[in-house]
Formats: sequence, C-alpha cells, structure tokens
Amino acid sequence: MTEKTNFLKTQLWSIILIVLVVVMGVEIFLLVQENQRLRKALSRPRGPFKVLGPADKVPSLMGINLKGEEFKVEYPSSAKTVLFWFSPTCPSCEENLAFWKEIYQRHSSEKLRFVGVAQAEKNKVEEFIKRFQLEFPVLIVSDLSLVDQYKVEVIPQTMLIDTNGIVQKVWPGPLPEKYRKEIEEMLASSTKH
Repeated sequence: MTEKTNFLKTQLWSIILIVLVVVMGVEIFLLVQENQRLRKALSRPRGPFKVLGPADKVPSLMGINLKGEEFKVEYPSSAKTVLFWFSPTCPSCEENLAFWKEIYQRHSSEKLRFVGVAQAEKNKVEEFIKRFQLEFPVLIVSDLSLVDQYKVEVIPQTMLIDTNGIVQKVWPGPLPEKYRKEIEEMLASSTKH
C-alpha cells in the first residue's frame, strides 16, 4: 500500500511540476511579446511633443468595441466628435474621468458624440470601464499608425473634431480648471448649432 501511495504522490508532484512549467512558459512568452511591442514602439523616432492643431484633418478611426465587434468613427458625420484617448494604467486618465463622465452625461446628443479610445488589451480596458462605470462607447485600437496620425504622444488627450473630421481643439494631458471651462464652453456652443 505504501509503495502505491508513494507512486501516486510522485505522479501528483510530477503533474504539478509540469503544470507550473507550462504556466511559467506561457507567462514568459507573453512577457517577451509585450517587450517586443514596447521596443518597437520606443524605436520609432520621436521629435518634440506634438498634438494636432485646429484645421488638421483626421482619418476615420477603426477598432473593436468591448463586445469584440468592429467599431468605426467615420467622417463626414452628422455629429461633432469628442475623443477621449486614455490608457487603463494612466493615473492622469483617472483624474480626467469624473469630468469626462460629467460632460458626456450633460452634452451627449445627436449633434455631439463621445468616444473613448484606448490602445490596450481588451480585458484591461473592460476592467477599467467597469471600475469607473464609464457609459460612453470605447474603441480599442491596435493600429499604431492611427495613433501616429492622431499625434497621440500624450495620454490622456481630449479632442473635439467637427463633422468633417477637422480638429477644432486638442487638450493634452490632465485637464486643469481652465481647460475644463474651455471644453464646457466649446461643447455648449457645439450643441446649439
């Protein structure tokens, strides 16, 4: 009986060891992939900090929503667009969230649409949205060229874009009170026209 018990214990420990090795292998594989993605992103030449300016035209945005469905923000459109560029790991994004939620609830209409844009893994974005109870739609982009075309070098970033895809204003980084007032004024005038 003890010989059989020792054999079963040895088998059990072998299985546990194999499972641990497989889990560690998967983790190492995922870390290597993330490292390669970050190295590629960092190797792109970066000049001084730039954002889009008034009168710059932006391309349509394509990605997936949280349901895994293709989601597009296209121009021309019947509504102006407010884009909130964020990352689930960004403390400044969290600081802007209360304001973003407030302006979404106050100004969302047929004339003004709000879209959150994140370049992150879907599960991290889902956790972030659930934790902060975000109501506006969120687009997850994987195409780095879109991030470059929108000149998103700083996260968070808030953009107001007209119905033809022309930038009206960009507010990079955390939103101090003067930016919040300016955004409120521009959004209020956008919903009147």
